[in-house]
Amino acid sequence: MNRRVILCMLVGIVVAAATVPLAASADRDHQLVIGVRMNFDGLHAEGTFAACCAVNDSGTAQADVTPHTVKGDTLPFDAVETFVGSNGTFRLALRGTTGPLSNPRHIAQGSWRVLDGTGAYADLSGEGTFTGVTDENDAHALTAINTGDVDG
Repeated sequence: MNRRVILCMLVGIVVAAATVPLAASADRDHQLVIGVRMNFDGLHAEGTFAACCAVNDSGTAQADVTPHTVKGDTLPFDAVETFVGSNGTFRLALRGTTGPLSNPRHIAQGSWRVLDGTGAYADLSGEGTFTGVTDENDAHALTAINTGDVDG
């Protein structure tokens, strides 16, 4: 091979190697992970949150749950989570299922989408999934992780 072909191949390899980490970093710029800890009082919960990456904030959290008809040992539900941080407020609409209802610890799973926001989150949009555990033996404590992709 002549030197020009080898040089072009080396430049191509260097460019490709540099592009992969940049693309991965751009993906993280849209990734949202929210850790939530709340206590339920009936169908309302209050607590705190910490969010990373697309939203880098922490503060207070609350949720209002609308239950549906029990199905076997599970309960489908809709909820609205409100997060108030130092950079603004944003709300998520959740749809999920929790159970087993026969156990004092329930696993909640489902999906979410951004409803709206204020301040730095006024143009926030996106969706994702959540998984949480509610412990009726511990003041109806909810510990959850919301993950997804957002823009804005």
